[in-house]
Amino acid sequence: MKLPRPLRAPATINRRPVSAFAGCYVHEAIGLALLPGSVRSRFEEDLWDMWGLADKPRSIKQHELTWDFSQIMNPKWRVVAKEILIALLAPQHDSVLECALALRKYRSPRTCNRFLRKFTAWFNWLTANGVTSLEEVMQEHCDRFTAEDQWYVPKPDAPPVQVEPETLAESVRVVQLITLYGDLLSTDSYRAGFVPWDGRSTIKVVGGTWLRANRTPPVPDQLLQPALSTCLYLVNTVGPHLADLVEQARADAARTKDFPRATLAHVPDLKRLFAQMHADRVPLPLAEGKGQARRISTGDLVPLKDLAWYRLAHQVGTSTIAAPYLREKITPELLALAEDVGFENYWARTAPTIAREEDGALVPWTAPLSDAGIQSMVANVLVACLVVASALSGMRNSELVELSVGCRRQTVTKLGGTRFRLAGRLIKGQKLGGVPDEWVVIEDVHRAVALAERLLGAPPGAALFNTVGLSFGLTRMRKWLEETRNRERWGLPVIPAGPISARMLRRTLALSIAARPGGLLAAKIALKHISVATTEGYAARPGGSQRLFLTEVEEAEEGKHMELTVEAFRDLKEGRKPAGPGARGLIEALQHVDAQLNEAARHDPNVLDDDRHLESLLSKLSKVLHVGAANFCWFRDPSKALCLKLAGTPNAKKPLVGMCDSARCPQATHHRSHRPVWLGQITVIDTFVESPRVAMSEKERLLPERDRVQRVVAEIDAASAAA
Repeated sequence: MKLPRPLRAPATINRRPVSAFAGCYVHEAIGLALLPGSVRSRFEEDLWDMWGLADKPRSIKQHELTWDFSQIMNPKWRVVAKEILIALLAPQHDSVLECALALRKYRSPRTCNRFLRKFTAWFNWLTANGVTSLEEVMQEHCDRFTAEDQWYVPKPDAPPVQVEPETLAESVRVVQLITLYGDLLSTDSYRAGFVPWDGRSTIKVVGGTWLRANRTPPVPDQLLQPALSTCLYLVNTVGPHLADLVEQARADAARTKDFPRATLAHVPDLKRLFAQMHADRVPLPLAEGKGQARRISTGDLVPLKDLAWYRLAHQVGTSTIAAPYLREKITPELLALAEDVGFENYWARTAPTIAREEDGALVPWTAPLSDAGIQSMVANVLVACLVVASALSGMRNSELVELSVGCRRQTVTKLGGTRFRLAGRLIKGQKLGGVPDEWVVIEDVHRAVALAERLLGAPPGAALFNTVGLSFGLTRMRKWLEETRNRERWGLPVIPAGPISARMLRRTLALSIAARPGGLLAAKIALKHISVATTEGYAARPGGSQRLFLTEVEEAEEGKHMELTVEAFRDLKEGRKPAGPGARGLIEALQHVDAQLNEAARHDPNVLDDDRHLESLLSKLSKVLHVGAANFCWFRDPSKALCLKLAGTPNAKKPLVGMCDSARCPQATHHRSHRPVWLGQITVIDTFVESPRVAMSEKERLLPERDRVQRVVAEIDAASAAA
């Protein structure tokens, strides 16, 4: 944060005799409403409870809205912290507007909660060092505080660790805030003319930079592939059957909740039920394992210790068979039945079959389940829904949490296509509670959200995902799949251990779209559709969150194109030339860059080892690169683009990569990375040619195509032979 001009504090400070917020309720001072019956905290109180704010986002935690100022030892400085925090929450308050240096951008309660912790650390450090008034603060105090604050002990007996500069910047920012709000403070302030660090920006004080690249790592392919494959299987294949079972269980619970207790009059009905179960070979209902100790202690006979008595009662229209004298009447028949048919979980005894993911073999979608088994499966499938929604939409944590039951929108375009949208709220960078926003998503995400709504069975408006803690959820899912043997039943891959979060999935999606058409997601999920969906979301809501995500994708795409251009340059230097009609033009362009690099090396030999100089020379070339499935298009001259000629759009600013005939286009090149794609095409053609079901005329048409593909492969091999 850089102090606004003027960079110097006022020569004189007219301190207010009474706080501008004295006697006010906190929520009224910051202009936010409370829910009925919520705690109303006054400015003078040292504990502010703002959990009752009506518009708080679902992602915020209760401790972030419970502010304890009593932790600040000096009472005068508690008032200073309160006044500054209200000013940050309400920058348009009349008293705040009178402060010439006050920040005009709204700060969220979550941010202000972090500032309170830093204020507490700063003020208590001053107290511990003998400072009793802010007028005594000097630059030496500021330097010493930040020098100590940049170290922390991660765990007992561990050596101190230095924090990142960006983290330390928040401590510097809090120290500087007191200068900005000197005209607002009533109990204490810095002396007139004192500005910590002479008004330099916080990031310069700590020696960092805001221009650092995104440090969120993508999910490794070896973790993403099995995790996403498993979650898609749970959503698309297992999920519909589970939702049907859940709805059946809910209907059964609603039907039986008002049943009366069993009496002697129900004994004949129970005995007829036992006879029917014996005739049909139906096992007795198995009780939940957690109740075993309690059942044995009540004196039940050992052979019946695993019997779910209430399930038998429900089948004759009663709620329970609790009375000992009643159980004695039916015990002989029950013992005989238990010995004959045994016990089994009540639900899904005749489960429909589904295809295994591994080999397509048909298996029952689940083994018989208990009530607890259903709840456990629901919890894990909900995690799968969250993973699919996060991995294939690019939504932030705060936006996923804001999704509600009933958020799905589906429209049909004039051309007959279907568009899927999720209505939620944009939280980041907005006032408390955010603003309405929509995401255009692909059908996989729409289906996952629909399944989550069915599994929850909650009324419209209820939260769809209460948490986005994916690491914990996937760890639990991994354990559940192994313990229930469902992973083996469904033929699913093993999900390796490793970190995964919604933020990492968002980063992975951005990088995968940027690197399309290659990569795991491109091959597995038809990534082209995700890219189209995000673009449509941007077009529909230009200021929405989807536009911000697309901006991140475009930045990653620029980096990927530069990486591919540098790789082409390195390959040429090592003798691996490009092939294809555009190879000569690309080679000439890269050789020109090489000459420029050598000329620069005559004056400074270090440029040969400096990738930034090489990237600067290649920047113009990388900007015209468009990545195709089996080629690179160097779109330097639209008039030469074959795709634009075929489409009749010679003035287009981008190539139509989907229409590219790279074997004929003068701007297309083939590289070693494309060789597997062309070999795969040969395999596909051979399969059709050898098939007896394909007509001879079609085979004759395919043979010249195979010859053309083989020529492309031969050209790629010949171009790299020198290496």
